[in-house]
Amino acid sequence: MIFDTVWPSSNETQITSNLLQAMVHTGSYLVGVFDGAKVVGASFAFPSIEPDIHLHSHMTAFIESHRDRGLGTLVKNHQWKWAKEHGYNSITWTFDPLVRRNARLNILKLGADLVSYNENFYGNMADELNNGDESDRMMVRWDLTPQNPIPRAEITEPPYDAELIALPADIVEIRRTDPELNNQWREQVRTAFQEAFENGKNVVGFTAHNEYVLE
Repeated sequence: MIFDTVWPSSNETQITSNLLQAMVHTGSYLVGVFDGAKVVGASFAFPSIEPDIHLHSHMTAFIESHRDRGLGTLVKNHQWKWAKEHGYNSITWTFDPLVRRNARLNILKLGADLVSYNENFYGNMADELNNGDESDRMMVRWDLTPQNPIPRAEITEPPYDAELIALPADIVEIRRTDPELNNQWREQVRTAFQEAFENGKNVVGFTAHNEYVLE
């Protein structure tokens, strides 16, 4: 299965095919991305009732050869249309706040809102990509009430009173080669976001220098 290819683990599967079949049969969302006959990506979402009725997108993944090609935006826009057709007003999902390309996708290309910082959200994750790191996740909420998604422009000159939270260029490579530096980044970004959200600040954009912009 594509999810196990992207997040390989020696002792577990990300989601069993029979559970996925049952959930899709009862109203969940599943889409595959193909290159010819080969599956190169997939996205899976299910209905949620907290804090209100919405669609929660749990997994979206692409094999390495098909990343950074705009497929994530394509799949999310398909998910947007599917959710609107099925009566939802919003979609939520989580992402690792240290991963730059996901931050750019969510904030800029999709125009989604970052609504909460969740420390070690999933606990220890045994897959090869995440094992050994704490699973901090940002909760994203994507409003479906506009006619179409509204992207944000990259911020070139942040407001003078804005708070900037910087990211490394490639946290996945840092996690692989320098776990101590990875942990330093994790703690630094975690503390900054927790304090900012406690003080009522919101993420309003992202800069060309890999920084969250909060006001």
